[in-house]
Amino acid sequence: MKINILPEFHLFDPTEGENFPLSRTLKLLRAIEEQHNMKEASQLIGLSYRHAWNLIEQAQAIFGGAILESVPGRGSRLTELGKKLVWADKLTEARLGPLLESISSEISEDIEALTRRTRRVLRLFASHGFAVALLNEFLNQRHIELDFNYRGSKESIDAFNRQICDIAGFHVPLGELEQPYLKLINANFPEDIRFIELAKRHQGLIVAKNNPKNIHTINDLVRPDIMFVNRQPSAGTRVILDMLLKKHNLSINAIRGYGNTEYTHAAIGAYIASGKADVGLGVETAAKLFDLDFIPLFTERYFYVCNESLLNDNRFIPILSILHDAEFLKAMDQLNGYSAKDTGRITNFHDTFTYDNH
Repeated sequence: MKINILPEFHLFDPTEGENFPLSRTLKLLRAIEEQHNMKEASQLIGLSYRHAWNLIEQAQAIFGGAILESVPGRGSRLTELGKKLVWADKLTEARLGPLLESISSEISEDIEALTRRTRRVLRLFASHGFAVALLNEFLNQRHIELDFNYRGSKESIDAFNRQICDIAGFHVPLGELEQPYLKLINANFPEDIRFIELAKRHQGLIVAKNNPKNIHTINDLVRPDIMFVNRQPSAGTRVILDMLLKKHNLSINAIRGYGNTEYTHAAIGAYIASGKADVGLGVETAAKLFDLDFIPLFTERYFYVCNESLLNDNRFIPILSILHDAEFLKAMDQLNGYSAKDTGRITNFHDTFTYDNH
């Protein structure tokens, strides 16, 4: 059993005193953005063509403006109002999605514990990422239980070391940043800990489409015309940013917006897409999600860590099997900036961080 908590959009019409549900309309607009065709978009989300047009016309009447327009020979496209509605939906998903997923997982586990009264579900604390969300999606589809809790990398490791969770997920940059980063996030593990690679991914600067501010390096962050958006203090990406700033002798006080924080890569992308910031540090997938440009800075690996004994636990074996599943690996490789080349590889600490990764 899994309880899902989903945000619901309603538009209140003060003249009628009624709420107009928007969630299906937003789902349709996102499908139109993807398909560029009303008929194909309506089929994609299971609506009749007529019903889809009714939703659009109702929304346009309430908003008092067009949200969709027809382009001769090119199908349908969103107006600026339509694009803003889609952006609002993506922003809500980016900011609230991981939080709601953690809450729903916690509630589901508590209710299951009362009704089932059998073995405990394994608990995961992990830094949020697109590959992590993808794995959670596959586990839900196949009814494989895992108590997901999204936290920053450092917080996840601390929880694992204090035995609050069974598995911790965190990311580590390759190259010269690797060893000092491990120290900063307190990644000190005993010999019986095993590392399971989930993915490799690119991190870099996320900037507006066509890079209007000509941002290319970390040094550009201190320019007075640049507004930055940061990750929360417990995030591994925030730790890496501070390391890069120290390496380049840049002061955090010189960065406009250093104190502006978001909790996921997707939220960073949404913030920049809204025009509230010019640049943020994040993964390539978030940039592509919001049609932004991406300037790669480094590659990193994302790991799950667990006790060696857990590898033979009947609760964990189905989870490990997903990491070798062809359908999952294909979906992983389709994420912009992600690679499933070594997904599922299991190593100890020595082999994980001393073999030639460069």
